[in-house]
Amino acid sequence: MAAGMDDVEERAREAYVSTIRELRESAPKVLVNIGIVVLLWAFTKYVFIPLSAEYALFGIPLPQLISIIMLIAVALLIMGIARECLDLVDAAATYAAYEFGARRRASEEEVENYRVGLRSILYVAIAALLFTLFKEFLNMLHPALSAITLLAISVWAIFTLVRAGRAFSRLAEYYAREWAEKLESRMTGGRGNDEQ
Repeated sequence: MAAGMDDVEERAREAYVSTIRELRESAPKVLVNIGIVVLLWAFTKYVFIPLSAEYALFGIPLPQLISIIMLIAVALLIMGIARECLDLVDAAATYAAYEFGARRRASEEEVENYRVGLRSILYVAIAALLFTLFKEFLNMLHPALSAITLLAISVWAIFTLVRAGRAFSRLAEYYAREWAEKLESRMTGGRGNDEQ
Protein backbone atom coordinates (compact mmCIF):
# COMPACT_ATOMS: atom_id res chain seq x y z
CA MET A 1 0.00 0.00 0.00
CA ALA A 2 2.90 2.37 0.81
CA ALA A 3 4.28 1.88 -2.70
CA GLY A 4 0.93 3.02 -4.10
CA MET A 5 1.03 6.16 -1.94
CA ASP A 6 4.60 6.93 -3.01
CA ASP A 7 3.46 6.49 -6.61
CA VAL A 8 0.70 9.06 -6.09
CA GLU A 9 3.18 11.49 -4.52
CA GLU A 10 5.61 10.94 -7.40
CA ARG A 11 2.79 11.50 -9.90
CA ALA A 12 1.92 14.72 -8.04
CA ARG A 13 5.50 15.94 -8.56
CA GLU A 14 5.36 14.96 -12.24
CA ALA A 15 1.99 16.70 -12.63
CA TYR A 16 3.43 19.84 -11.07
CA VAL A 17 6.39 19.89 -13.48
CA SER A 18 4.04 19.19 -16.41
CA THR A 19 1.68 21.97 -15.32
CA ILE A 20 4.52 24.49 -15.10
CA ARG A 21 5.76 23.44 -18.55
CA GLU A 22 2.23 23.76 -20.00
CA LEU A 23 1.83 27.18 -18.39
CA ARG A 24 5.09 28.39 -19.94
CA GLU A 25 4.15 27.11 -23.39
CA SER A 26 0.42 27.84 -23.58
CA ALA A 27 -0.37 30.70 -21.22
CA PRO A 28 1.22 33.48 -23.32
CA LYS A 29 -0.62 32.35 -26.47
CA VAL A 30 -3.90 32.03 -24.60
CA LEU A 31 -3.54 35.41 -22.88
CA VAL A 32 -2.74 37.23 -26.12
CA ASN A 33 -5.68 35.65 -27.93
CA ILE A 34 -8.02 36.31 -25.01
CA GLY A 35 -6.87 39.93 -25.13
CA ILE A 36 -7.72 40.06 -28.83
CA VAL A 37 -11.15 38.53 -28.17
CA VAL A 38 -11.84 41.07 -25.42
CA LEU A 39 -10.76 43.94 -27.68
CA LEU A 40 -12.98 42.68 -30.50
CA TRP A 41 -15.88 42.33 -28.10
CA ALA A 42 -15.38 45.78 -26.56
CA PHE A 43 -14.91 47.62 -29.87
CA THR A 44 -17.88 45.83 -31.40
CA LYS A 45 -20.15 46.48 -28.44
CA TYR A 46 -19.13 50.04 -27.57
CA VAL A 47 -17.95 51.49 -30.88
CA PHE A 48 -19.05 49.71 -34.05
CA ILE A 49 -22.58 48.65 -33.06
CA PRO A 50 -23.57 52.10 -31.72
CA LEU A 51 -22.04 53.83 -34.77
CA SER A 52 -23.84 51.52 -37.19
CA ALA A 53 -27.26 51.64 -35.48
CA GLU A 54 -28.86 53.84 -38.14
CA TYR A 55 -27.41 52.07 -41.17
CA ALA A 56 -28.46 49.09 -43.27
CA LEU A 57 -26.82 47.26 -46.16
CA PHE A 58 -29.11 45.58 -48.70
CA GLY A 59 -31.93 45.89 -46.20
CA ILE A 60 -30.00 44.15 -43.43
CA PRO A 61 -29.33 46.29 -40.35
CA LEU A 62 -25.61 46.97 -40.11
CA PRO A 63 -25.41 46.05 -36.38
CA GLN A 64 -26.50 42.51 -37.31
CA LEU A 65 -23.86 42.25 -40.02
CA ILE A 66 -21.18 43.56 -37.68
CA SER A 67 -22.30 41.04 -35.03
CA ILE A 68 -22.02 38.19 -37.53
CA ILE A 69 -18.55 39.29 -38.62
CA MET A 70 -17.41 39.67 -35.01
CA LEU A 71 -18.84 36.30 -33.99
CA ILE A 72 -17.09 34.57 -36.91
CA ALA A 73 -13.77 36.27 -36.08
CA VAL A 74 -14.08 35.38 -32.41
CA ALA A 75 -15.14 31.80 -33.22
CA LEU A 76 -12.00 31.38 -35.32
CA LEU A 77 -9.84 32.82 -32.55
CA ILE A 78 -11.51 30.63 -29.93
CA MET A 79 -11.05 27.51 -32.06
CA GLY A 80 -7.42 28.48 -32.43
CA ILE A 81 -6.88 28.72 -28.68
CA ALA A 82 -9.34 26.04 -27.57
CA ARG A 83 -6.73 23.30 -27.60
CA GLU A 84 -4.30 25.44 -25.61
CA CYS A 85 -7.02 26.31 -23.08
CA LEU A 86 -8.09 22.70 -22.74
CA ASP A 87 -4.47 21.66 -22.23
CA LEU A 88 -4.05 24.31 -19.53
CA VAL A 89 -7.28 23.30 -17.80
CA ASP A 90 -6.32 19.63 -17.99
CA ALA A 91 -2.83 20.31 -16.62
CA ALA A 92 -4.19 22.42 -13.75
CA ALA A 93 -6.88 19.85 -12.92
CA THR A 94 -4.33 17.02 -13.06
CA TYR A 95 -1.96 18.88 -10.75
CA ALA A 96 -4.73 19.79 -8.28
CA ALA A 97 -6.01 16.21 -8.28
CA TYR A 98 -2.61 14.69 -7.62
CA GLU A 99 -1.74 17.30 -5.02
CA PHE A 100 -4.99 16.65 -3.18
CA GLY A 101 -4.65 12.91 -3.66
CA ALA A 102 -1.11 12.90 -2.27
CA ARG A 103 -2.24 14.79 0.85
CA ARG A 104 -5.13 12.38 1.38
CA ARG A 105 -3.19 9.26 0.41
CA ALA A 106 -5.74 8.54 -2.33
CA SER A 107 -5.51 5.72 -4.84
CA GLU A 108 -4.68 6.35 -8.48
CA GLU A 109 -8.34 5.77 -9.38
CA GLU A 110 -9.51 8.41 -6.88
CA VAL A 111 -6.98 10.90 -8.21
CA GLU A 112 -8.32 10.30 -11.72
CA ASN A 113 -11.85 10.95 -10.40
CA TYR A 114 -10.72 14.28 -8.90
CA ARG A 115 -9.10 15.23 -12.19
CA VAL A 116 -12.27 14.45 -14.14
CA GLY A 117 -14.39 16.35 -11.63
CA LEU A 118 -12.21 19.45 -11.55
CA ARG A 119 -11.84 19.52 -15.31
CA SER A 120 -15.61 19.19 -15.79
CA ILE A 121 -16.33 22.08 -13.44
CA LEU A 122 -13.77 24.30 -15.19
CA TYR A 123 -15.23 23.47 -18.62
CA VAL A 124 -18.71 24.48 -17.48
CA ALA A 125 -17.36 27.73 -16.02
CA ILE A 126 -15.59 28.58 -19.29
CA ALA A 127 -18.69 27.81 -21.38
CA ALA A 128 -20.87 29.96 -19.10
CA LEU A 129 -18.41 32.85 -19.30
CA LEU A 130 -18.22 32.67 -23.10
CA PHE A 131 -22.00 32.61 -23.40
CA THR A 132 -22.31 35.58 -21.05
CA LEU A 133 -19.87 37.57 -23.19
CA PHE A 134 -21.58 36.82 -26.50
CA LYS A 135 -25.25 36.54 -25.56
CA GLU A 136 -25.97 40.10 -26.58
CA PHE A 137 -24.51 39.59 -30.05
CA LEU A 138 -26.43 36.36 -30.52
CA ASN A 139 -29.60 38.20 -29.46
CA MET A 140 -28.88 40.89 -32.03
CA LEU A 141 -28.82 38.26 -34.76
CA HIS A 142 -31.95 36.57 -33.45
CA PRO A 143 -33.18 35.95 -29.88
CA ALA A 144 -33.90 32.31 -30.75
CA LEU A 145 -30.21 31.78 -31.55
CA SER A 146 -29.27 32.94 -28.08
CA ALA A 147 -32.02 30.83 -26.50
CA ILE A 148 -31.02 27.67 -28.39
CA THR A 149 -27.37 28.20 -27.48
CA LEU A 150 -28.26 28.68 -23.81
CA LEU A 151 -30.45 25.59 -23.85
CA ALA A 152 -27.68 23.49 -25.39
CA ILE A 153 -25.12 24.80 -22.87
CA SER A 154 -27.54 24.14 -19.99
CA VAL A 155 -28.23 20.53 -21.01
CA TRP A 156 -24.52 19.89 -21.57
CA ALA A 157 -23.68 21.54 -18.21
CA ILE A 158 -26.19 19.36 -16.35
CA PHE A 159 -24.61 16.16 -17.68
CA THR A 160 -21.10 17.49 -17.14
CA LEU A 161 -21.78 18.59 -13.56
CA VAL A 162 -23.50 15.30 -12.72
CA ARG A 163 -20.38 13.56 -14.01
CA ALA A 164 -18.26 15.88 -11.84
CA GLY A 165 -20.43 15.12 -8.81
CA ARG A 166 -20.06 11.40 -9.34
CA ALA A 167 -16.32 11.84 -9.65
CA PHE A 168 -16.25 13.44 -6.19
CA SER A 169 -18.56 10.87 -4.59
CA ARG A 170 -15.69 8.88 -3.09
CA LEU A 171 -14.32 12.05 -1.54
CA ALA A 172 -17.69 12.73 0.06
CA GLU A 173 -17.84 9.13 1.29
CA TYR A 174 -14.34 9.45 2.76
CA TYR A 175 -15.18 12.59 4.71
CA ALA A 176 -18.55 11.21 5.84
CA ARG A 177 -16.84 8.04 7.09
CA GLU A 178 -14.11 10.07 8.82
CA TRP A 179 -16.72 12.32 10.46
CA ALA A 180 -18.78 9.32 11.60
CA GLU A 181 -15.68 7.66 13.07
CA LYS A 182 -14.85 10.83 15.03
CA LEU A 183 -18.39 10.95 16.38
CA GLU A 184 -18.25 7.27 17.33
CA SER A 185 -14.89 7.72 19.06
CA ARG A 186 -16.33 10.60 21.09
CA MET A 187 -19.26 8.43 22.11
CA THR A 188 -17.12 5.45 23.10
CA GLY A 189 -14.49 7.73 24.66
CA GLY A 190 -17.17 9.41 26.79
CA ARG A 191 -18.55 6.07 28.01
CA GLY A 192 -15.13 4.81 28.91
CA ASN A 193 -14.58 7.84 31.17
CA ASP A 194 -18.00 7.40 32.83
CA GLU A 195 -17.35 3.76 33.60
CA GLN A 196 -14.02 4.49 35.36
